[in-house]
Amino acid sequence: MARTLLFLSAENFQAYLWNGKGLTLAHEFSNDADGREQFSAFLEKQRNPTFLLVDIIEEDFHLETIPHLLGPSRTALIERKFEQYYRSTPFRQATLLKRQAEGRRDDEYLFSALTNPQRITPWLEALLANHIPLAGIFSIPNISAPLLKDIQSEHILLLTWERDAGLRQTYFHNKRLHFSRLIPINENGTLIDAVISETPRTQQYLKSLSLPPPGEMLEVYILCHANEIAQLNTQLFSSGDMHYTYLDITEFARQHKCKQEMLDSDSTPLFLNLLATKPPSAHYASSHHTHFHMLWQLRFVLFGLAIVILLLGLLWSGMAFWQSQQFTSETDPLKQQTARLQGQTQAIQYNFANTSVPAADMKTAVLLTRNLNQYSRPPQEILYELSAVLESFPRITLHELSWQASPADAPPSPYPAQVINFDGILSGFGSDHRDALAYLEKFEQALMQHGYTVSATALPLDISPKGSISGQSAEASQGQFTLKIIWRTAS
Repeated sequence: MARTLLFLSAENFQAYLWNGKGLTLAHEFSNDADGREQFSAFLEKQRNPTFLLVDIIEEDFHLETIPHLLGPSRTALIERKFEQYYRSTPFRQATLLKRQAEGRRDDEYLFSALTNPQRITPWLEALLANHIPLAGIFSIPNISAPLLKDIQSEHILLLTWERDAGLRQTYFHNKRLHFSRLIPINENGTLIDAVISETPRTQQYLKSLSLPPPGEMLEVYILCHANEIAQLNTQLFSSGDMHYTYLDITEFARQHKCKQEMLDSDSTPLFLNLLATKPPSAHYASSHHTHFHMLWQLRFVLFGLAIVILLLGLLWSGMAFWQSQQFTSETDPLKQQTARLQGQTQAIQYNFANTSVPAADMKTAVLLTRNLNQYSRPPQEILYELSAVLESFPRITLHELSWQASPADAPPSPYPAQVINFDGILSGFGSDHRDALAYLEKFEQALMQHGYTVSATALPLDISPKGSISGQSAEASQGQFTLKIIWRTAS
């Protein structure tokens, strides 16, 4: 994906185009009204995601230990620290270095800021005015960490040279940025002279901060061209607390897939390539500055969602088409069977005998037949519920069963009732008359619950006021009884 890389140094402001294969210097703008006007005209033709790389003297770093807090409390504390150290600039950030392992386990933070906002603001205003998707504002120290990926030293002082800025000295502890300073080099000065004169000064400054702690070695890594490594090697000498190591910038460019040809020690192309390929998440821009970049990202997210929805729609359409083909193949046999049945129906209708009976008379005959069927119900319908109740009363044995139609017992049904004479035997009647009669009464109630009308014609023992118990003992011992059960057709 094409990107626009802007590089702001002490005296220059340059625009590069990156297309994934290499960098191209598109334009260089002077720091005046004419240069900013040319920059606005340049932006009118560019709508790529834009990254602003800054390498200026006015970048300050401050190490601070603060209590370990979370959520809004930590945010409020960081804001207070910003107001304390960098009130006059909006370009600031706080980076958590580590949490202490002992005591209160406080957090160690690195607060940094670009302290001269007037140097950056005019260019930002042009970017915002042209709705350019600015991804962030980065500095050389912010993006230097990937260069140390394969270096195992604990205390590192990295020296790099940018042609339009000067000598950059950046200190890392356990590959975390702690401090950086930029030393401009005048026209008469050289990289070798700046390294020789400024490195001991930086070491003294770090010692004043106890960096590295006493007794530990400061590893100085100098990123430069092979032509200058030989000269530096003859003029710089390691000591007991500082050791020099030279890094070939051509080899580093190859390792980090920077396809620019490194003709000298200028590391600007290398840092711009790092910014284009591995931009860090932390930077100095606020949400106001990156507003249009967020909209640009949202557009791609929506475009991606549209592609996903389109693919899902195509998939669903394909599945629906395949399923319709399956349904069609399953429907063809049914259609053939339907056609065959229709043919058979037509053949049967054709073979029907001709009749002169009117349809109304045939309808009347059918209705009369249905009514006549109500007068004579099948035995299984009459006796089904009776047999179900009888299964629940094992002490009752059927001796004889008969039934006949009775119009007199039909009301309220319009059809004749079926009167069932049930002659049965109740086993165990002689042992307990009261219990046996109660058992028989439950049997009668169960029949009533199933829709029958029940009355006792003869009981094993006549206990009515007109009955006489004398002379009934023999029949009672057998438990014989007769019930009149009436079944009526539902109206």
